[in-house]
Amino acid sequence: MGKKKLLVPKEGKHYTVSDDGVLCINGVTTPPTEHCGEDKPGFDYLSLVDHSLTIEDRKEYEKKLEKQEEKFNTLVRKLEDAERAVVIVLQGRDGAGKSGAAQRMMEALGYDPKIFLWVPIGPPTQDEKAHPYLWRFQTGERMPRIGQARVFDRSWAERLLVEPVMGIIGPKTLERSYSEIRTYEWLLNRQGAVLVKLWMDISKDEQARRFEDRKKDKPWKVSDSDTIAREHWDDYTVAANRMFTYTGTPYAPWYLVNSEDKRYSRVQVLKTINRAMSAALADGFKHND
Repeated sequence: MGKKKLLVPKEGKHYTVSDDGVLCINGVTTPPTEHCGEDKPGFDYLSLVDHSLTIEDRKEYEKKLEKQEEKFNTLVRKLEDAERAVVIVLQGRDGAGKSGAAQRMMEALGYDPKIFLWVPIGPPTQDEKAHPYLWRFQTGERMPRIGQARVFDRSWAERLLVEPVMGIIGPKTLERSYSEIRTYEWLLNRQGAVLVKLWMDISKDEQARRFEDRKKDKPWKVSDSDTIAREHWDDYTVAANRMFTYTGTPYAPWYLVNSEDKRYSRVQVLKTINRAMSAALADGFKHND
């Protein structure tokens, strides 16, 4: 996969950049089940992430984070009256801070299990392998009821990342999976879910530093997947860019957040989710209209 040449995205055609540096990729406008070039290289969106963005002052960071946490709490508690739910997808490089972002959402909601669940996704079990790959995301309490929030720490997007990189699926299955996932996300949107997909991005050097810190401070988090992530960095770059290119839609865009600086990342992840929820709550959606 790493040998495929990525295309240079044309500014304004496939993506936008917010004033605070978050890329929004939503260029796929064909019907979800139709082919839209998945057999071609993707665009090199990851090269556009600005890793220099920071929040250096601690007091400024704490003030901004508190503001976004309070807003997140308020918006989530408005979902039930609006007949909506929110589904948050966290993807990104290993070590980018996905678990930390989920932790802050849980804290912002006061650890209230009635409305919020953190759903970490690992390799499928034998039972899950015996079903179509999207089945496991609908089981148990993984998908929210109206008025609830779920944050997926990795998701169905692994189908387009880990599985092709590790040779679990071939090119034909991968090509089919893009439209299957677009259709799945379209259905979630049609049923009232506010779907917010975030890619938390760090540089290769920063990942190496975090892995070293992990060995010292959190040895229980060290695994063979850390080494694999390093060895397949370029392959994952290609896979991620193709995923953004072919599953970034108006109803389920991808948001690329610089996570090189943890303070900036924590604020921007919440801010991006809050923007998406605010827009959805303003659109007047009702199930029975």
